[in-house]
Amino acid sequence: MTPAIDTTPETMPVEPMEPAMMDSAPEPATPEPTEPTTAANPDDSLDSLRQLCLDTINGYRSGLGLPPLMRASVEIETCSDAGAMSDATTGQAHGSAGSCSGLGAQNTCPGWGVGGFSGNATIEDALQGCLAGMWAEGEPPVSRQACIADYVGCFLQHGHFLNMSDPNARVVSCGFYMMDDGRWWMNQDFGR
Repeated sequence: MTPAIDTTPETMPVEPMEPAMMDSAPEPATPEPTEPTTAANPDDSLDSLRQLCLDTINGYRSGLGLPPLMRASVEIETCSDAGAMSDATTGQAHGSAGSCSGLGAQNTCPGWGVGGFSGNATIEDALQGCLAGMWAEGEPPVSRQACIADYVGCFLQHGHFLNMSDPNARVVSCGFYMMDDGRWWMNQDFGR
């Protein structure tokens, strides 16, 4: 079973989304390659996963006519990895939000399994499934600012979508940490 996407500051279990619910969000356009702010890091075993994270988010954004995000520097990605490790260790989703220079908003895919009965054949499947679930939260019924102001009534239901579709965001840093039990904690940190 694929874990649900955490939409609360606490790590309360949430029921998984039904596939039909995920189908209601707009499908991402085919991602166009984006220019990273730094060259790809050949020493980073997660480099292609980081690029997939960026390209997937940018594919969703392009469907709304939003400009693509840039990929964060290697140093910032390392910070996001450390944040994912810290959050996984403490079990606190979003605990590291704002801890990397220039980044603030954070989406979290906590404890996603790969292989076995997880529903995800690969880490790429897990990442794309989590991002699809966040995007499926969809547009809030009120303005972006009104939704952010109504934390319990709106933001908790649409916050991941709002972070991914923020028209003022310019960069994303995708951080990854493989937990001792083989599950993955994945953070997406957004900045301006």
